[in-house]
Formats: sequence, C-alpha cells, structure tokens
Amino acid sequence: MSTVTENRFKIETEMADPVIRWLRRNGLIVKAEFFLPWGICDLVGVKLDPRRVRQRLSYGQIWPIGPPMRLNILSRIPESNSGKSITAEKLHRDLSDHLSSAALSRELDLLARTKFVTSPRRGLFQKVNGWAPLHSRIVAVELKLQRVSEALSQATSNRAFATDSYVALPGRLALRVGRSNRVEAFRHSGVGLLGVWHHACREIVKPSSDDAACNELIQSHVVERFWRTRGN
Repeated sequence: MSTVTENRFKIETEMADPVIRWLRRNGLIVKAEFFLPWGICDLVGVKLDPRRVRQRLSYGQIWPIGPPMRLNILSRIPESNSGKSITAEKLHRDLSDHLSSAALSRELDLLARTKFVTSPRRGLFQKVNGWAPLHSRIVAVELKLQRVSEALSQATSNRAFATDSYVALPGRLALRVGRSNRVEAFRHSGVGLLGVWHHACREIVKPSSDDAACNELIQSHVVERFWRTRGN
C-alpha cells in the first residue's frame, strides 16, 4: 500500500507536475501537450545520447533538420561512409507525389547549407551521419482521471514513436488497476502504468520496450523538436 496521502485531482493537468518531476529524475527533457499526427500526447520526454550529440555537433550540424518531409528526404539519401550516392532525379521519382522538382532542389540546398548533406560529384548526394538515432529513450505519458480504456488506446498509439509508453492514473485507481484483471490489457499492449499523487509518481506496471513497434521517421521528428530547445 502507498504511504503517500491521497488527495483527489480535480483536472488531469494537476497530475502533470509529479509526472514531470519523475521523468526529469530519470534524465529526460520534457514537453507538455505534444502534437502528433494522430492527436496530442499529454507529456513526452526524451533522453539524448551525449556521445551522439557531441558527434553531431562536431559535424557543424547545429540546427534541427526540420519538418517531416525534410526528414523523409534525408532518410532516402545514403550515408557518406557507405560509398553510395543518390541523384536528385531518383529522389524526385520517389517523392514526386509529394514534392515538385523545384521544391526538392530547395530542400537539398538547405540540407547542404546546414551540413546534413554533401555532394561528392555534381548531381550526386550523400548524407553526413553516424550519430543517428540521437536518443537513447523516448517516453510518452497519457494522463487520465478515469476512462482507463481510452487512455490505454491512446498510449498504444504512442508506441509508434515512444520506446516507453505509459498511462498515468490517480494513485488509488492505478493501484486498483494494477491488482485487477485489467492489468493484463496493459501487459498485452506493452503499455506501462503510473500511479500519481500530488507529491509522488510511481511505476505500477513496466512498459515493454520494443523498437520494432516504432516508426523511425516519427521518432526522428519528435527528437528534432527537442533538439531545437535542448539548451533551455
């Protein structure tokens, strides 16, 4: 049983501070109300790999890569140490449904200026990398006062980018769920459960960390948004 005094939360946002403190104690940078293609995640935390951060900065890659389309372009370009290259024409054929030739040219110019892309010969492109993925952990948390099934559905969707996805419930409710048959739905979905009190946050069910469930492009988009504000 918890030794923490239970105080009822009136609104879900009151649960945020104890969870944010818990995430920060685990070494994560945290953003609230994080926009995703399928909706808003209440809290997202990212832990950057210091060695990979230093390597990226050593290439002069100071700026964030940018929006998903630019990340998509970069993901299709071979790395410079692979000995392979790609032409702008091949990139345009692959992306012609989404991007004009002129728009692609502008994107490639920008990627070159920000030192993510190099051109060993005219018309050929390579990616300057070696540090990806930049993160060691991405944590998503959905806060809910009740509506456990809805929260679990949202948290399951978040596994598309999060290495660890949680539902956070008020402490007493989380403890009840953890002792009931409903906990099997969490384990089956690979979603963790947090119990939240006004001055504490506790992991009730550990999530499943499955990289195969993650979309690398969405992960990169999430991490780049943290890169932009990493010094704050």
